Amino acid sequence: MRAILHLAGLPLALGRFLKPLPSGFEHTPGSWAWMSYDEPDFRVLPGHFNRSVLYAPWNATVSDPTLNKVNDHLNYTDFVAYDPQFFDIIGPEATIEHLHLLPYQTHEASCWNPESKELFFAEWGPPGGNNGTHTWQYLMNTETNELRNITTDPPTVNAHGCTFYKGKMYVVTDGDHHESGQIVEIDPKTLKKTVLLNNVFEQPFIGFNDIDIDEDGNFWVTDSRSGINRAIIPWWPRTRPGLYVVNATTWRPKPVWYTNDFAVSSANGIAVTATVNAAVDPTYIYSNFALMAYDIDLEGTILTNPRLLNNPIAYYYDGLRVSRNGWIFGGAGQSVDIIHPVTGLTLGSIRVGGGLNVAVNVAFGKHEMWIVGKGGVWHVKGIKERLDRTW
Repeated sequence: MRAILHLAGLPLALGRFLKPLPSGFEHTPGSWAWMSYDEPDFRVLPGHFNRSVLYAPWNATVSDPTLNKVNDHLNYTDFVAYDPQFFDIIGPEATIEHLHLLPYQTHEASCWNPESKELFFAEWGPPGGNNGTHTWQYLMNTETNELRNITTDPPTVNAHGCTFYKGKMYVVTDGDHHESGQIVEIDPKTLKKTVLLNNVFEQPFIGFNDIDIDEDGNFWVTDSRSGINRAIIPWWPRTRPGLYVVNATTWRPKPVWYTNDFAVSSANGIAVTATVNAAVDPTYIYSNFALMAYDIDLEGTILTNPRLLNNPIAYYYDGLRVSRNGWIFGGAGQSVDIIHPVTGLTLGSIRVGGGLNVAVNVAFGKHEMWIVGKGGVWHVKGIKERLDRTW
């Protein structure tokens, strides 16, 4: 079905709702679709339609039979554009491949080592590990796709976020029943682990979720309810979930943002751009999945000008990464979305298939990226723009 639709082009009836692909994208190695409000029939849908915010548009329940066929078609595509800029970023040569089918639980903390060509990532939380606790991680050779388990020295417990910086992997953890959340440095050659930070003036962190490093080497880390929600850590926190900046010189952590409501909110992905902006995903569990943006003052310790940057089309944003040209990539359910850093518009989605698959986090190479999540590891290659950052 998928090959026929792709090679034969979009049937005329389906074209009522989908915009024709631009020149050069009609016969690409990856399959494409374009959902655009330029199409009057898409602006005003016929019949009855409905979906939960947790599900993608192509999973909507619709009464119109042609629109139902459109959704079936969308569910077989690799790339769904909502804006012309998406075509320029991804380009016509891109493909996506599901490299490893892994258990349908969360896989997190992806970062790519350009020197060894290896992808580091973690299996996180229950039902895996020892009652949800993991003392090992994955390492994948990205040239052969060989996957192996590793254990750092000493073991890194419940890794949740990772970034690669100046030859080292910097990982944040939730901790467990025996240790608090930590920022750790891992030497990729020896797998030696060094704990860099584990407290705020003798108060434990709730449990770290994600990490980014700015151009000056400062750490930006989200402190999250995730470990509490999944019973990985036992204690009740004394602070709300939030965001900390850790100075690269003094190592002093400073809270720069907290969620508004401890009972139902958490802090998830974090990304810092070269234009001194920070994007953070508050993940209000029951109501608001907003992606917020802030300006960072010159001292790098105060967030100003808070604004709603984006509310995802589907699901909520988990891991966030910013590419070399400033585009924000966010794992969002069945897809990785690309978001404009200024307008906040979702430009398009890179799909990891339907069903139980969930895109959680990404790692950038030059013109390729790896996606990890529920269902395993995916490789997107042949991307037109260069993705890896300059630091």
